[in-house]
Order: sequence, then structure tokens, then C-alpha cells
Amino acid sequence: MDPEFLNTNGEHEHDTSVSSVALTEESTPLDLAAIEDWIGGMLKTQGADIYRMKGVLHIAHAEQRFVYHAVHMIFNGEFEDWEPDEPRETKLVFIGKNL
Repeated sequence: MDPEFLNTNGEHEHDTSVSSVALTEESTPLDLAAIEDWIGGMLKTQGADIYRMKGVLHIAHAEQRFVYHAVHMIFNGEFEDWEPDEPRETKLVFIGKNL
């Protein structure tokens, strides 16, 4: 193997417009229709700049948590059981450009 293969000095620069944002709501369950509208609208207007997002949502009137992940505009989510001692809260993480 070429001894310089793993030498990455000077090969790339970090794009300062790329960042992450995390949101947490510890007390109020979310309205499913409102969160679908909000995420759907964000994907329509900023989908090309949202590289990845994921979250666990505490949905009002649901016995299970909603777990989702997305890459750009491809979104996948489903309801799953809460872990026995898991706090009922919402956590969302976004990674992208110009957030």
C-alpha cells in the first residue's frame, strides 16, 4: 500500500455553511398533522439543503413513539413501542446547509 494513502493533509476544506440543529420538547406531546405539515413544508422548500434528519416524536393521543429518519427528501418513519423507562419527549436533529 502506498504510504501516503492515508495522508489527508490539505485535501479538503470544511464548508462552514453546513451545521446541525437539535430540538427537544420535554413536556408537550405534538399534534401529528401539524408536525407532518411542518416537516413536509420544510422538505419542499429546503429539501436539497437538509442532508439528514432524524427524531423520536411524542405524539398526542398515541401510545407509541414515532421514530423517523430522512436523507434529503426521502423520509421514512413508523410508530414503535417506548422503552419501559424512556421519558416521553420529542427529539429532532437536522444536519444540513444554511439551517
